[in-house]
Amino acid sequence: MLLIFNQILMVALACISVWTFRNRKRHEKEEVLLKDLERYFGELVSCYAKREDMAEAMEESLSVCGSALRTELHKLTGALLTDEFSEESGYYSKQAKNPYLVLFFTLCHTIRAYGDMQLSGISLFAHNIRYIKEEVRMELLRRQEGRFAFLGLTALSILPFFFTVPIRRWSCSISEGMQRFYTGSYGYTILLLCFFATLVCVYFVQELQYPSMPHNRFAGFEARVLSTKMVGGFIDRRISRRYSYYLKKNEQLKQLQGYGNIRQFLVRKLICAVAAAGMISVIFAARSRIGGLGTVRPKEQVLQILLIVSMGIAGYFFPDAGVVILQSRVQQQKVEETLRFETLILIVMHYGQITVEEILRWMERFSVVFSDAFERAVDEYSYRRKETLFALKDALAHDPAKRIVDALIACDEIPIEQAFYDLEGERAYDMDQYKQMLAGIQKEKAALARVVAFLPFLLVLALWLIVPFVMEGLTQLNSY
Repeated sequence: MLLIFNQILMVALACISVWTFRNRKRHEKEEVLLKDLERYFGELVSCYAKREDMAEAMEESLSVCGSALRTELHKLTGALLTDEFSEESGYYSKQAKNPYLVLFFTLCHTIRAYGDMQLSGISLFAHNIRYIKEEVRMELLRRQEGRFAFLGLTALSILPFFFTVPIRRWSCSISEGMQRFYTGSYGYTILLLCFFATLVCVYFVQELQYPSMPHNRFAGFEARVLSTKMVGGFIDRRISRRYSYYLKKNEQLKQLQGYGNIRQFLVRKLICAVAAAGMISVIFAARSRIGGLGTVRPKEQVLQILLIVSMGIAGYFFPDAGVVILQSRVQQQKVEETLRFETLILIVMHYGQITVEEILRWMERFSVVFSDAFERAVDEYSYRRKETLFALKDALAHDPAKRIVDALIACDEIPIEQAFYDLEGERAYDMDQYKQMLAGIQKEKAALARVVAFLPFLLVLALWLIVPFVMEGLTQLNSY
């Protein structure tokens, strides 16, 4: 019966392996798209120098593109035919494969609306493509270095569990007494422990290798649970008991896009606790049904209750672990978005027709961690100009982004080009600092991922092989 149970868990891990494989393939496609985009920009500048017509140069440069990028560029060309801030244009900005395409879309829209200019004898269109190409190359290098740093770590996390059956057969072939360790409560407990440890380790290795901002797909379900009188009342009473603590926690959650407010977060913790405890309960019930077991012995019943409670507690604190991971990720995202804001302003600052409101609208389209602040700024700017910008500056909580807002405030008195006269130098400095930060973060994440990836191997080796042998050896010594 334990063998069947073991095989079921192995099938579940095989499904997880398929998911990780598909996740890796998806990121490889994104990397190929970035390579094509870098090559396309080089070809586009060359064609533009010959044709001096943006539409013709874009069409001619498509020959160097793969099918995925060609499809994206056709969508971009279609969006260019709409008004600058129309619904269709905004839809493209939100659905683009990466922010570099949105930057390119901004550049093309600006050239289409106001025409090209010469900057120190160089076409402004070609000059600005250089900025975007630089960001694409930096992202491409980061992904390539990460791919080699994390090579094989996900497989290392998953494979040890598949050796539980061979280890069991080999152990039992050496000593028949070993059988009791693999068929009783100890065997089931260790199998479940190794299985869930493997799941957690695979999840964290994937998160470290492929960081992304959260997307709460269950927000509707959480809202329905929160709207119930029993759960809503429980959450409100808990918050009222430790109001100052949860107020600080709520401010922390505001910086993490996708985690909502403190009430939603506490509901998420309850749901995770119930889901984890329910999952382990279902596994125990399935084990009893598969094995045709009758009444569970008191010792096993106590063990099962302890495991269910432990899984519930682990599930309850799982969202807190997500917050810890996201804090460093959000800080990195702030730096990335600020660099794109700087690139965006460098693209549009030389045109006297560009207004501060238009810049705010473009910045809103790039925002993820700053999205709420920029949405409010765009909505309120038309009737509260300076007050809106000062409120935006207070909401950003990131010094380089605040400096950009300071320059926007100064645009009421001086031209935009003059307000951002030193932006290119600031961007070069920020880019250099960002590269150094990325290198440090990459090393730290790879080192942590290696430690996490080895944990399933150590658990299987220690608890599934060494401990039973030691216990069997002690038993035989006592029999003499």
